[in-house]
Amino acid sequence: MKDRRKNLAPGGLGRREFLKASLATGAALASPLVFTRGAFAQEKVLKVVHWKHFVPDYDKYFDVFAKEFGEKNNCKVEVDYVATADLPTAIAADISRRGGHDVFHLNGTGAWLYDQILVDVSDVANRLGKEFGGWLPEAKDIGEVKGKWLAIPHWYIAYPMIINRGYFQQAGVDYTDKTTWNDLLTAGAKLKKAGYPFGIPFSQTPDSNDNLLPLMLCFGAYMYDKGGNINFHKKEIIEVLKYGESFFKETMTDEVLSWDDTSNNRFIASGKGSLVCNPISAYRTAAKDNPDVYKNLEIVKTPIGPKGRVNGARTMSYGIYNFSKAQDLGKEFLYAMNAAGLKGMEASTGYNHPFLKAFWKKPMPVIGREPKLELLQDFQNDVKFIGYPGPMTKTATTMYAKFIVPTMFAEVAKGKNPRAAMEEAEQKLRAI
Repeated sequence: MKDRRKNLAPGGLGRREFLKASLATGAALASPLVFTRGAFAQEKVLKVVHWKHFVPDYDKYFDVFAKEFGEKNNCKVEVDYVATADLPTAIAADISRRGGHDVFHLNGTGAWLYDQILVDVSDVANRLGKEFGGWLPEAKDIGEVKGKWLAIPHWYIAYPMIINRGYFQQAGVDYTDKTTWNDLLTAGAKLKKAGYPFGIPFSQTPDSNDNLLPLMLCFGAYMYDKGGNINFHKKEIIEVLKYGESFFKETMTDEVLSWDDTSNNRFIASGKGSLVCNPISAYRTAAKDNPDVYKNLEIVKTPIGPKGRVNGARTMSYGIYNFSKAQDLGKEFLYAMNAAGLKGMEASTGYNHPFLKAFWKKPMPVIGREPKLELLQDFQNDVKFIGYPGPMTKTATTMYAKFIVPTMFAEVAKGKNPRAAMEEAEQKLRAI
């Protein structure tokens, strides 16, 4: 998944480095944007540390939202937009000094990672759920810890399949809503022979997690139980690792072993490859840079595995520090931000997918108006998140950051016995 954040901060890091730095300390924040009702309105102040979106128009939208919230609530809202690499260190600095901000953005992590410093926002979650038709069931796995909502899931980034339909037709193969992973193995072998391989990263990069974890789940290859405890379904894990080995050898090339999060974008947008699993950034990149390729690209449903279809996604949530002096105002801010979720989806050009059911009404903003994106309106029906079938625990989040699953697949692809690779992965996970 390619995003503009890599170019927004000199010396900035990508999502892989962001995840490696998730427990780092210290922060380098830009000067805040301040929204206030009047020059002398100092009654209340709300400070927000916010991830810098890879769609600049979304941050412009958020500027307006913060300004309007400040005017309505007679308060001053200060928003620090922080680049990907600096967000975890900014949060760590706030925690260390027990101050700095009130509301913070959880990029790709759930409430469990920060459960000791988060305010109970169950009243906000329940209010939103009641007013907007309820939550996506998996939202609780992100925001709820031991019966209390400690964070509010706001939106997620979808990972559909993107194919070059022209290449599929040239190779005499098809891709439909009923395509299975086994069907894809057969089709991929023909496409590779025709010179158009598939591209699923088997490397230490976030997109590899977001591609391979859903593959495991649709094989029933779970690593946790419903309570979030480590519980390897070993038979199924060995089965999916063997499948991954075949998929690597028959449909891809060695380059996927060293990919970063920009590689799959270039691979499909350049016309080199025939399939990737990626957010719509790759699709939009091709539209801008390579129209001849773009006209043949299609967004399609993920394949069906032995246990059904599973879609991958990365989550974005918000919480309030328990040392904040503006907790009530922070709760109103979280409510208002989520209540305006469809406006945010519009501003994000369709990247932001909502957790609240009322916002799934068709046509949805952007994706409901673009024919090639319309099927994403049903993406939530099959989406699962880190830690499934349990919650997004600290262990599951750290597993993602340490690339335990991509390493397991890569080792088997390079010749390691699947059982040995699985046992090594389990040892690493239990050592967290």
